[in-house]
Amino acid sequence: MAHDGRRPFLDRPVARGLAVLVFLGCVGAIVWLERGRLFPPEVAADDPVAQCVAEREAQIDDLVSQGRIEAGQAEVFKSRAHEMCAGAGGTAGAPPPGEAPR
Repeated sequence: MAHDGRRPFLDRPVARGLAVLVFLGCVGAIVWLERGRLFPPEVAADDPVAQCVAEREAQIDDLVSQGRIEAGQAEVFKSRAHEMCAGAGGTAGAPPPGEAPR
């Protein structure tokens, strides 16, 4: 059999260039879809909810380091802390409105 000098399409530089473009497109799509996880938004220092969550997470981490709770429990407590702080507007642990602090 004589070889006529023509290469199959997938062996040509154009096909490889297209493969690179498809790959870059896929990477771009993944980065775009996961942008919130890859590049979390900055939290304002004066955000009361963020401060409340940070304080509660520090307390929970301290309990884990003391061996008083396990890591699985800590995750549950942290998710509850997020809910508590968001529901309280970042004032968890503060007295209810209208009640004087002790």
